[in-house]
Amino acid sequence: MVTAVFAAFACSAPAHAQEGGDTDGFLSSLWNKTTFNALVRADFSYRTTSFQNPYNQNNMPFQDVDVPRQAYVPPALSTGLVNNALGVLGLPGLNIAQPLDWNVPIPGFSDTVKRSDFIPQNDTEYNYNTLRFTGEMDTKFTQNLRLNIRLRGIYDPEMYDLFDANDVSGLQGGIKGGGGDRYADTGKANLFEAKGRNGRNLNPLEIAGRNYMIDLPTFIVNYKTGPFDFRFGNQQIAWGQAIFFRTFDVANGLDYRRHLVIDRAIEEYEDERVSKIALRGTMQVTDTMIADGFVGKFQPDIVGNPNTPFNVVPAQFYRPLDNYYTGNYDTKIDYGIRMKADYGNWGYQAMAVRRYNPLGVFHWTESGINDGLYGGLLGNIVESAYALKLPNCGALYNPSTCRMYGSVGEALSHTPLTIAPAGVYSAKEWFSSAAGVRLDGFDMVNTIIKEYPALQDVFASEVQDPEQTAHLLNTFFLGAGGSIRGNVARDYYRENVFGVGGTYVTSADPSSFLDSIILNLEVQYTPQRAYTRPDLSSNPIKSDEFIFTAVAEKWYRYTQAFPAAYLVFQYQHRTDSDLVGLNLRGYGGNARNQEYRPSDGLGSADYFVFAGFQPTPNRKFIFEWAFLLDAEGGLLAQPNVRWNPGNDISVDLFYNYVDAGAWGSGRSTLQRAFDYADEVALRFTYTL
Repeated sequence: MVTAVFAAFACSAPAHAQEGGDTDGFLSSLWNKTTFNALVRADFSYRTTSFQNPYNQNNMPFQDVDVPRQAYVPPALSTGLVNNALGVLGLPGLNIAQPLDWNVPIPGFSDTVKRSDFIPQNDTEYNYNTLRFTGEMDTKFTQNLRLNIRLRGIYDPEMYDLFDANDVSGLQGGIKGGGGDRYADTGKANLFEAKGRNGRNLNPLEIAGRNYMIDLPTFIVNYKTGPFDFRFGNQQIAWGQAIFFRTFDVANGLDYRRHLVIDRAIEEYEDERVSKIALRGTMQVTDTMIADGFVGKFQPDIVGNPNTPFNVVPAQFYRPLDNYYTGNYDTKIDYGIRMKADYGNWGYQAMAVRRYNPLGVFHWTESGINDGLYGGLLGNIVESAYALKLPNCGALYNPSTCRMYGSVGEALSHTPLTIAPAGVYSAKEWFSSAAGVRLDGFDMVNTIIKEYPALQDVFASEVQDPEQTAHLLNTFFLGAGGSIRGNVARDYYRENVFGVGGTYVTSADPSSFLDSIILNLEVQYTPQRAYTRPDLSSNPIKSDEFIFTAVAEKWYRYTQAFPAAYLVFQYQHRTDSDLVGLNLRGYGGNARNQEYRPSDGLGSADYFVFAGFQPTPNRKFIFEWAFLLDAEGGLLAQPNVRWNPGNDISVDLFYNYVDAGAWGSGRSTLQRAFDYADEVALRFTYTL
């Protein structure tokens, strides 16, 4: 699209000017003031261990394990209704003497389930493979006015076997649509599209298909006059320069679709920031003071789709329905200001930003999918019992004897649960998957039942402990005829973010390592920040958060034979959330050891970074490294060798080593979310 425009302009502009006989006219003058540059890049990463993404269909918890399931009599299902339903089906009635509390098994209704008997298997060797073109055009109309456009095109040749929902279309009616655009769930895994509930692109300046995307990360008009610098258009506003950390860098969200957060770390989120349409103005107030402010259209974080290599949302759930448009968040504005000043060896900065948190809050939502049960005899009993309840009881409604809807399927369409294959198949899988994404499998069930009365209408009732929860869940899975899929949505909350920071440059003997170290301290404070609850309630956690970041960086020349090395040490303390903004309350769950509920979570999180690079004397090679350490025991290590053979070619070879439990249990670390991602990565870049 824009590439073609660039090419056509490049080829035709001089000729057009010559045809008109005015080589010194407007077009030729404009051409002489325009520069073009571009690069092509190929990225590949190869998995070096047997571990695969545990949030995708081929590697779910208990994927290849036989798990027993037993059905129990629902307490909300009165004995009379049970016996009436059995009588309709010509079966003998039950004589239940003890009170019902998800403790009475239904004889003959049990089985053993293994997910791999239903879900096609694959073994993904590659984690990441893309081909990329980036082109940039800069036109300087006058001394004060210029236009800058950057186009990015990415294509994934799909050198991996992706899950296809069509492969399970013959089970439980297949993975169905409804309740919103289900573009990422009902066909082959979708690598790039990112849409709201209504089917519109979350990024308005992006064209994307299942395995390609084209966007304009930069499209700005820049005007400078005197001490003022104004930039209007689609842009990144990078107020922070830390590796892995974002304290002042709050203007833009992040795009996790491509290589999550384990791309080349030294790039400092250059490829991950989500551009926004904004007006940014910078003013040189004095020789030592700058004021920098912006007003821009709110743009959310973009998370990966189910069954893509770096997906972080369990694929037994539908992709979260994004309310960006249906909630009118696309009309919301973010704005903020930052002041920076220098005084000798000291520097100061402060910011105030009013924004919508781009990560948002995830919560249960109605599925909008009307489908009944596929559980054979047990499913027929439940549907018959439901049909025997009295319709339209009004004020006299009682879930044991009355019903609000015409069928079980209609009732379920008003709950977050959908009868479909490739969902959750057992209580053990439910608890384990929940713990893996820092959710509380026990509270999740009670929250659905309390917040969605339609679930009580189909005989669900609150549970008192994990054992009862397991009985309820397995009963529902058996009645469903296999598995049940969950439905969640994302909403966004406004917040005020304040920050202060100070910088000091040390002075010592010029030959000393202690000379010219840049020390930087940044503090962020956000009152009443909204977070996703571990039970996925629609009522988010709200708490005041403090983030403290300390950075020491230095250029140091070990020997005159080598250029100076760049070294940076970082530390960050967070009081309420982890490095990507998820609340710490859900940390600590481990259902594989029958610890069905997470601990009380973490009271705070601490992270350390050591990174840098060292060029060789001829700069043909650059050795880079980046280490991210979670104080709870997680490690991400990324050594990199960059080779510059000449002829505008560069080659990066780096390794991502991830260990969620370098020490400790590994249950309460950031790295737990991508512990599977040990890989060797190769990047080839050619600058045109």
